[in-house]
Amino acid sequence: MATTLRDGSPAEAAPPPERALGRGDESGPRAETRPRRRSETGARMALLGVGFVLGLLMLEVAIRIIEPREVIREYFVRADPVLHHSFIPGAHGHHKTVEFDAVYAINSLGLRNAEISPAKPAGPGRILMLGDSFTEGNGVAQDENFPSLLQARLDADGLARRWQVVNTGVGSYSPLLEYLYLKTQGLDLQPDIVILNFDLSDIYDDIQYTRLARFGAGGDPVAVPAEPEAPSRSRAVRLLVAVKDFFKRHTRTYNFVRRRVSLYVERLKNEQDVSGDIRRDKYAMLREATLARGDRDWTLSYGYLLRIRDALRARGIDFCVTVYPYGLQLSPREWGAGRRFWGFQPGAVYSTEPQELIERFCRRNGIPVVNMCGEFKERSRTEYPLYYEYDGHWRPAGHRIAADVLHRALLPYLQAHEGRTPVSGASGPGGRATD
Repeated sequence: MATTLRDGSPAEAAPPPERALGRGDESGPRAETRPRRRSETGARMALLGVGFVLGLLMLEVAIRIIEPREVIREYFVRADPVLHHSFIPGAHGHHKTVEFDAVYAINSLGLRNAEISPAKPAGPGRILMLGDSFTEGNGVAQDENFPSLLQARLDADGLARRWQVVNTGVGSYSPLLEYLYLKTQGLDLQPDIVILNFDLSDIYDDIQYTRLARFGAGGDPVAVPAEPEAPSRSRAVRLLVAVKDFFKRHTRTYNFVRRRVSLYVERLKNEQDVSGDIRRDKYAMLREATLARGDRDWTLSYGYLLRIRDALRARGIDFCVTVYPYGLQLSPREWGAGRRFWGFQPGAVYSTEPQELIERFCRRNGIPVVNMCGEFKERSRTEYPLYYEYDGHWRPAGHRIAADVLHRALLPYLQAHEGRTPVSGASGPGGRATD
């Protein structure tokens, strides 16, 4: 019923509370601005997204201009069912870090070496070099690593018999893997002499590889398969890994950023074991408490060295072992950042007794040995740096010293054996570089 005023005129009905306050009216001013704000926010987000993608594309283009795609070892190293890991035959790439950029060209035999025929040509002798990343030449060009430099020195000697140096070094190889390589591939190259460049980390590596190894009759190792990565049970983690792998395969920005960030992430995590337990601590043999135990925990590596000796001796092939120092064993200046990362004292010089223990073992067991520590110590007084500050491998100057020591040790042996084919077993170059 309509209300009336006192003068009798009808009164206008009062609006509902919501209408009076401007709420609930879909055609009101505030209701009209809400979709407009959502639209503007969406436009801003889309613009930011487009800008971010364009920025990434521009960064990707710039990185493609300044550096190649294959800048990590994964592009030329693969898992191996017998040797745990190996180079990919015919692969090319770069191993690039904040300290170096080394070009890799792997030959058809899976070696970081000039192309050679599997069958040894008539006349020339073959020197087969076994070793890990120091022999491979981690951080230097192929023609700067010491096997290549040794080849150049022998070529310049003008010997009546030519000698071919074959570099079979692969990062993280140790006597167990080197024994398997010889049995499965190396002996097919018909070497006259095999030189095994023993790295102190081989002791730790042999322990790890032995855990993965398969053994045949009589306890002879037959394979060290690569350890498969356990898949994550989390769908979210699997998705993140898939996204990471996509960017790793299809962009160069990923590897560009990864190489620069990983170093700092490792420093922050600082998960290196410095306990002195050789089963877990990669450089335990250098720590004073462990060194007091001598070489009692090195039996696995020693056993594989003897297997290599016996396999070569049975075929009339000469065998020699070399040992060499790390930077912290030469000078307080060498390997500064790396030694701190691995829990060693800055400015300290550590003993070369581990190399002397290996030398004594070899001599006791009829294996010629070349100890490079004396020459490195002498030349480190006037030549610096010989090692990369963080990575710890030799710079080109370090490889030149190693080539000089080996050349001096090998030359009399090669001159004495120029007319003999094949060279008989149980002999070989050996000696201690000057102290």
